[in-house]
Amino acid sequence: MPLFDELGRLGARYKQARNERRTARIMNALPPEIQRDLDWNPPPSAMAKVYRWAAVSVRR
Repeated sequence: MPLFDELGRLGARYKQARNERRTARIMNALPPEIQRDLDWNPPPSAMAKVYRWAAVSVRR
């Protein structure tokens, strides 16, 4: 059923975006020295990625 397939994909993308935001929050909370050791470059905006994805999925 196409509707349930779309809902499943939507749920998977939401879960992935949520995990990425959580990871970014945790990494940003670390001291700068540890961030540098881990070679962490924070994403410009995690929410911008989510909004961009939502806009693309609505247009389909």
